[in-house]
Formats: sequence, C-alpha cells, structure tokens
Amino acid sequence: MGLNEAVAERLMNYSWPGNVRELRNCIERAVAVTHTERLAVDDLPEKIRAWRASHVVVASGDPSEFTTLEEVERRYILRVLEEVKGNKSLAAQVLGLDRKTLYRKLDRYKAGGD
Repeated sequence: MGLNEAVAERLMNYSWPGNVRELRNCIERAVAVTHTERLAVDDLPEKIRAWRASHVVVASGDPSEFTTLEEVERRYILRVLEEVKGNKSLAAQVLGLDRKTLYRKLDRYKAGGD
C-alpha cells in the first residue's frame, strides 16, 4: 500500500549505483518480505538500511590551508574509532580494512605523536 517516511528517506538518499534495476529489485524484495501494509526500513536490504551519505567539507578556497591526504585518512580513522567506541574490529569493517592494516596505521599515528 505504501511506505513509511524513513523508507522514503533511505530510498531517496541512497546513491543507487545499479541505477533503476537496483531500485526495482530493492522494492520487489521489500514487498516480498514485508509483513505489514506499509514498507518499513527493516524490509530494505542491509546495504540500503545501513547506507549513510558522507560529506567532505573543504572549509577554505586557499590551497595553503589544505591538509594532506594522509592527515585526512588519520582523522577519518580516528573519528570512526570514536563512533564505534574503540571497537577496532568494527572500525576495520566500517573502513573496509583488515584488522592488521588498521593496527599498523594506528601504530604509525602513535609514532607520529598522536
């Protein structure tokens, strides 16, 4: 019959790399698994339920104020760790890294003074 506001928001905000075919498959799957009159977020595939838009903000137009990509990576990794309350396994999963790579990066940051 319809979908709730949270579902509509997730569908509108998702990037749909598979385009219309992916959207159609998502809706068909959600309709098939729902137990209610209206689609709920739990009816959506996990990757759409969990998807979050990422924003990169460049605060200045002055190139001398830009930071290195390595520093951006360091800040991002530390921010993810903060959000997952220090759970390194979960952080590695979120970041798309294996745990050894994450530990190696964290060790490098400690050696650099952080």
